Amino acid sequence: MIKIKNYLSPEPIKWSNYPGWISLYLIFIQFFTGLLLLLYYRPTISEAYESVQQITEILSFGWLIRGIHIWAVHLLILFLLVHIIQKFITHSYFSASKITWVLGCGMLVLIGFWGATGQLLTWTQNSYWTTTFVTQIPTAFPFLGNFIKILTRGGNEITQFTLSRFYALHIFIIPLIFLFCWGFHVFSAKHTLLPQDLLSHVLALLILLAMLFSFTTFSPPCLLEKANPFKTLLNIKPAWYFLASYETFEFFQNIFFSGSQVGYFLGYLFQFGIYFLFLLIPFLAPSFLRNRKWTYSLAASGIILFFALTFLGYYR
Repeated sequence: MIKIKNYLSPEPIKWSNYPGWISLYLIFIQFFTGLLLLLYYRPTISEAYESVQQITEILSFGWLIRGIHIWAVHLLILFLLVHIIQKFITHSYFSASKITWVLGCGMLVLIGFWGATGQLLTWTQNSYWTTTFVTQIPTAFPFLGNFIKILTRGGNEITQFTLSRFYALHIFIIPLIFLFCWGFHVFSAKHTLLPQDLLSHVLALLILLAMLFSFTTFSPPCLLEKANPFKTLLNIKPAWYFLASYETFEFFQNIFFSGSQVGYFLGYLFQFGIYFLFLLIPFLAPSFLRNRKWTYSLAASGIILFFALTFLGYYR
């Protein structure tokens, strides 16, 4: 009972906590707009595109709801990146529970999958062939690769089974796992669920909503050509938050060993290696990371590399 009171007692305002709070507000916005979109979306390959088209072009303010839903994903990933980089720079993983850091990294990955599964639901050419490319990559793994591809797609090709699985992942499975991780993340960090200065948080929420409305108004959601399995789309590119990963695969794809292409496999190993090193920082962090110069240098190097690969992937 005492612990529950501690979580419900307001805490003093800290500007460093705002990226985390804003990420939470964006999650709520995603849930709300997603529920509104579900009222009209039809998850079948014969009607998915038409239902999104109806939402975007016919329903009153449907374009606004869909646009806010799309832009909120971009801002959510951006603020989560800021939040986790901030915690890395301030050495929070030394003082907080190690599970807090692990859950934070896990939620960042979940948000990426959340966005990827939602992209296919529009059933456009870009979403279809991007999903084809992404789900083909696991075949680089020996033995289990083809099984992972079939498990993800529900077969060898992108079909109704794939759309149904991505639909279930997007609206139920991933949100449920995310809420579970978020709950443990908050309680393991021993943060209160209530801010002390509610007025400043209301102001932050209003500014956030103004940004989402502005982005959607000046860059409204568009709907590209409907998916056609018999018309290959060249030069496909994923969302911006996957461009760095995409460029890594592009860099490794032409590497061969004993006549076999091992580029995608090496690309996987490289990215998983970096991710697991980052994930295990609280457990393996050497003493030199307590030196802020080393911390700032590593953080700056990671940020520069990420955005360099992202811009390279965008303009290539």
